[in-house]
Amino acid sequence: MTDSTPTVFCLPDDKHVPVEEGYNLLQALLIAGINVAHACGGSARCSTCRLHILTGAENCEPRTAAEQEMAERLKFDDSIRLACQTRIKGEVAARRLILDMEDEENASQLEEGNMGEAIGREATATVLFADVKSFTSLSDVLPPYDVIHLLNRYFRRAGAAIQRNGGHVDCYIGDGILAVFRWEEHEDATLRAVKAGLDLLEVATGISGYVESWYGRGFEIRVGIHSGPVVAGRLGDATMQRDTIIGDTVNTASRIENACKEAGVPFLISAPCMEMVRDSVEAGRTFALELRGKEGTHDLHEITGLKGDS
Repeated sequence: MTDSTPTVFCLPDDKHVPVEEGYNLLQALLIAGINVAHACGGSARCSTCRLHILTGAENCEPRTAAEQEMAERLKFDDSIRLACQTRIKGEVAARRLILDMEDEENASQLEEGNMGEAIGREATATVLFADVKSFTSLSDVLPPYDVIHLLNRYFRRAGAAIQRNGGHVDCYIGDGILAVFRWEEHEDATLRAVKAGLDLLEVATGISGYVESWYGRGFEIRVGIHSGPVVAGRLGDATMQRDTIIGDTVNTASRIENACKEAGVPFLISAPCMEMVRDSVEAGRTFALELRGKEGTHDLHEITGLKGDS
């Protein structure tokens, strides 16, 4: 080994490992006694040798074709590399992401069906929460079949409205909908979310006539929207995994939807969202409200329509 030999500092092992010419990171780390997972034997088929490059990314050689295919399939960002495919030409610091057998079983792509965003990653998104007003009391007086039939009728129309505006339904929570509009997909994601929220109100109005004719009750929803950083990834056990988002932005959107009840309006968005869509929307009142689990008061803006709509 010479003074110019590339070195990787591996966490959580806290160990500096020289990488001799001709060796990739997996080979070098194994020689150094670091037990890096490699379920496929180092052929870029399992992804269990993944590393998070902390510093020195410029000292890593470009991805091989096999690594690039895996990275695109699992939506790895540039900081996630496969040790079995990565060669370095300088100082690098990296963290092992698969630390034990349970991690390896959860992350390996050798098991059929284990696909998706297996690595948590930061993203920026606009999050929409919609909930049916007083649905619990409505469901208490309806037969079980009618409850499911009514919700599915609503969800089918609501999901189409969200997709039409460039969003994705993340999940259904009882009678609630969590939808995400990713900034990486649409630079006007927040405006798209607001348009979707208005479309959902129209969907509810259409459903209300149906509900009134059959059950003698109306059908209304509340919508809350907030934008900010989220953590995106694939969650769940092997039998029920799905791509989802989590984080404070999601929680805040949910709290804003809940605040519609106190404000007595169907549609509220946060102040950061209002700054992004102010020139395109018709706004009603502004409310300074407390949000459960949040400190202080928060300015929330009522949305009543789009500018230019007749």
